[in-house]
Amino acid sequence: MTQKKKQPEKHNQFMEWITVSSKGQVSIPAGIRKKLHIKTGDRLLIVLRRGEDGINLIQKKALDQTFNKFSN
Repeated sequence: MTQKKKQPEKHNQFMEWITVSSKGQVSIPAGIRKKLHIKTGDRLLIVLRRGEDGINLIQKKALDQTFNKFSN
């Protein structure tokens, strides 16, 4: 029997609140890092949302996979 690949959520999920430190730093909660397989040293792209009301973080390896699909 083959397993179906889990489909991504169709909508954004609200996960957790985080706090900005006095140095302007934020920590990604452990549960989210585990779910997304984010490891120490991984690179994330910060994307400023339209309307400048927030940011999105995108893993470099996800962008690399997307760009590789178009280049092959």
